Amino acid sequence: MTLLTAAIFVFAIIVIIDIVHYGALLLFLRGIAQKEWNTSAEPFTPKTAVILTLRGADPFLNRCIEGLLQQDYPNYTVFLVVDHADDPALPIVRNTVETLQARNVETIVVDEHFDTCSLKCNSLIHAVESLDESYEVIALLDADTHPHSTWLRHLVEPLSDSRFVAATGQRWYMPERDNFGSLVRYLWNAAAIVQMVLYRMAWGGSLALHRRTFTEGKLCDLWKHAFADDVSIMPCVRAIGGKTAFVPSLFMVNRETCTLAAFHRWVKRQLLCAKLHHPAWNAVVGQAVLLTIPLSVAFFLLIFSAIVGNFSASAWSLVSLLLYWAGVFGTLPIMERGIRNKLRERNEPMKPWTFGTLWRALVAVPLTQMVYTSALFWLYFLKRAEWRGIEYNITGRRIRMIEYKPYTTEHPEQEEGHSL
Repeated sequence: MTLLTAAIFVFAIIVIIDIVHYGALLLFLRGIAQKEWNTSAEPFTPKTAVILTLRGADPFLNRCIEGLLQQDYPNYTVFLVVDHADDPALPIVRNTVETLQARNVETIVVDEHFDTCSLKCNSLIHAVESLDESYEVIALLDADTHPHSTWLRHLVEPLSDSRFVAATGQRWYMPERDNFGSLVRYLWNAAAIVQMVLYRMAWGGSLALHRRTFTEGKLCDLWKHAFADDVSIMPCVRAIGGKTAFVPSLFMVNRETCTLAAFHRWVKRQLLCAKLHHPAWNAVVGQAVLLTIPLSVAFFLLIFSAIVGNFSASAWSLVSLLLYWAGVFGTLPIMERGIRNKLRERNEPMKPWTFGTLWRALVAVPLTQMVYTSALFWLYFLKRAEWRGIEYNITGRRIRMIEYKPYTTEHPEQEEGHSL
């Protein structure tokens, strides 16, 4: 095969990749346009336990707790769970609860730490097992979620349809600062949530579970050997013949900032969660490989053909790379418009795009592909993972906590607004 033929062949493959990207985007937009559950005639507000596990004081923790304690929902209790009595999050918890004079809140300090699961799963297990049987729904969220006043009502609503035993929202990044680390995370997440919605993957930052997932699906037993709380619910949902509903009104804005190094660590952990628990992990890897190979070949063809003087092949290779670049970037305004329309419905403050943000995002497109590919590569050599100061050994699809330690602020100089 000549260089020119190879370059044209790679160009054709990238055209197909772009077409698939836009096809997936159209399915995603269709999925967020309407509810998939039957709405009950009467308001559906069963007694609900909302569980927030904490380890360290997240940048906007006070906003998260304030939002939780001021829900437009008649019958719910918030359970704030820490794994040590000296956790830095507790002063913020106590101050916020006291300021709001909240009564529907309890704090749980977990004093038993299983070494067969992550600390987050450990905290969730203890919280769920402490609940009495009157709680019909258990809702979960992360500390980087800022719940608006109707968050819980919208999250629980799909469970009124007996077909659904889980309901979830999705995260959308809108960082205060548009540095490259934050933009790369934004771009990666924009691609990831398309897959999550189409594959019906749950997100622990806004997740409601019917009690059946625990009583019949034995979710706590599964969590005792799990690293991630959300990806691991899929087998339980399927085991009891239920479905997971995506709630279009629950795109939750994350305004935290991160560096490239922090993103690389974070995305490796996200991929590890999928590797350990996602039933279609091989398909996820296959998709990444099928995307990376044509781009890598186009890049090397561009360099090699330029060196040997085959400028026609160089031109085709360059056009292939630019086509992919433009194709990825071209999906962003469409996604932004669709999601911002949802955010406007609840009067969510939105940061406008500037010219500076635009050109940095253009540069961040190939940077995202490189960092993501690097994280995926190193994942296969990963034998130990760190999450908020705790290290875990990874053996196949099993994890083991090496040693429990209370959370300490390792980087007190960390800038305000940066992700932990």
